[in-house]
Amino acid sequence: MIRIDMYRFLLFLTALFTFGGLCAQQITVTGGGKPAYSYTPEASTGLNGGVFVVYSLDQATVEFSGADDSLISWSKFGPSGAATSTPVTGAVQNGYLSTLTLTEADCGYIIEQNGRSYYLWIIDYSQAPLVLNGASVSNDSGQCELTTLLLDGSGSRLNYYSINGAPKVLNRELSVSYMSLVWNAEALTYVQTAQSETIDNFTSTVQVTAPLCNTDFVISGDQLLNYWGMEQTVSTGEYVTTAIGVTAVAEQSYREDALNEDDRHPTEYLGGSAPAEIEFQAYTTDAVTHIEWEFSDKEDFSTTIARYNDQTLRYTFRDEGVTYVRLVGSNSTAECQAYSETFTVNIGEPRLEAPNAFSPGTSPGVNDEWKVAYKSIVSFKCWIFNKWGVQMCYLDNPENGWDGKYHGKYVDPGVYYYVIEAKGSNGQKIKLKGHINIMRSKD
Repeated sequence: MIRIDMYRFLLFLTALFTFGGLCAQQITVTGGGKPAYSYTPEASTGLNGGVFVVYSLDQATVEFSGADDSLISWSKFGPSGAATSTPVTGAVQNGYLSTLTLTEADCGYIIEQNGRSYYLWIIDYSQAPLVLNGASVSNDSGQCELTTLLLDGSGSRLNYYSINGAPKVLNRELSVSYMSLVWNAEALTYVQTAQSETIDNFTSTVQVTAPLCNTDFVISGDQLLNYWGMEQTVSTGEYVTTAIGVTAVAEQSYREDALNEDDRHPTEYLGGSAPAEIEFQAYTTDAVTHIEWEFSDKEDFSTTIARYNDQTLRYTFRDEGVTYVRLVGSNSTAECQAYSETFTVNIGEPRLEAPNAFSPGTSPGVNDEWKVAYKSIVSFKCWIFNKWGVQMCYLDNPENGWDGKYHGKYVDPGVYYYVIEAKGSNGQKIKLKGHINIMRSKD
């Protein structure tokens, strides 16, 4: 057991030193007045030593820790790639370490030892610093989806090149911060919320998502200055927004007690059996000055069958078919318009059926009331007579039924007659006549 454990320990030490030997090569950039910023580019660039940004070349150095104390050589290359590199002198090697004082940047370096090559690129930030003098918002009209910011300053691109001469850019990543309104579905309101967008590189004209409330835009950066604790910041001052947003909520009222009505409470869609009562509620952002509910029988709203301007609209759908409803908002100049989601209201085909028998007063709760089965009936009249033509009951709502009583007492069993005049959601008149068999023992 002791021998096995010792064997495993020796294997572990061998692996440890081998891994350490493979990973011993290290490139360190120091000086320049600030800690060097390092970036790992895509492997396809061939820059296996990375990209480094120094604040300046003041006392900046590159240190390479080799695998052993064998000779370490240096060369440099430019935008044309590593194939046209030229030797660099002045590096000082002390055992495993080789140190080069940087006298030139915005170029690549090649470090070679034991047939292995390491490629890196050095950027001198002082040659392309970010300068932010101020910011404003463009006066262009119609900034409904995007708002244009104007930046006063400078900051050319931080370029580097692959070993094959392919141009690349280290993004500055400036930040634009501002406030906007975001819809909160639980609270049923728009909530002022901080927003942030990233600009890859400096440009005098920047477009960001238009804010839905008055706000000031704050531009800050870049990521290099942030790293060095030297972030620059400018602000536009308050901007009065022209962009708008609208949200609509629809809630349908249901006839919960109308158990004889088919499709009275659809769960997957609005509508069902007519008449369907739906309340539409409009919610708008700050710059909305006009709203309009549009009703159409076309999904693309190429035709409009009705328009309403109510903040809260209660509407009863009576006609069979599909109706599309949406909320449209606009600002004071009518340059910006916003649309809510489209609600699809589907009113089903009318149906009316009358039973021919029931048994009042025999089994409470079981077939003890005469009711029609119906769907999408918008008007209803029903008369029930005995065989001598005496009216036993009159109903003006298909939801209601006859309990088999006349003047508070159960009628005798036998045959009775009904006459129904109704109208469906498709506009067609429905007339039904038939008999009702009352089945119960005489008291």
